Amino acid sequence: MTALTKLILAAVGIWLLSLVLLFIFPTFLPVLSGFAILLSMPIALILVILTFASLIKSKGRFWPVVCLVLIIAVSYFALRQLTYWGALAHLYLNKRSYETTAARMLAARDDAERKRVCRERCWLLSDNPGRVAFHYVHGFLNWDEIVYDASGEIIAINKWDDRKKFNTYFISAKRLTGDWYLAHFGD
Repeated sequence: MTALTKLILAAVGIWLLSLVLLFIFPTFLPVLSGFAILLSMPIALILVILTFASLIKSKGRFWPVVCLVLIIAVSYFALRQLTYWGALAHLYLNKRSYETTAARMLAARDDAERKRVCRERCWLLSDNPGRVAFHYVHGFLNWDEIVYDASGEIIAINKWDDRKKFNTYFISAKRLTGDWYLAHFGD
């Protein structure tokens, strides 16, 4: 295994670990979390170019091919699954706090009391039935929220007109667990 191949393997490992940490703890570096998936594509391109250079340079083909497979797998994971699995892990780590806050938000009598309960961490998505959205990952012109919805109706909103009546920016939702959903919004 060449030094370049070792460097590529280490870079792929650091890339994957940083993506996982950014989506499990999105408030640590919120701006970077919002653009992490978008920034992953140039990283993948650079690593693929380096892998092809390693493939040409090295005598053995096994490790450069492993690097290429890992880069493709991490790219697929970043594009298709990372937001969901990161939100699920984030929810499990913060579930007790979110449940308490959601109950207090739904019991609040007015907007002033809701603002005291949530501050800037969450908002009342709708009051009938009560849905509380917690800020998760915010990118450019799109964002994801972890939503508490005891009715489960958020997942059934599929038609364009129904989505716009529900919330102008709402695009879709996926069930995380129980009454918790990952909702995607965009401009």
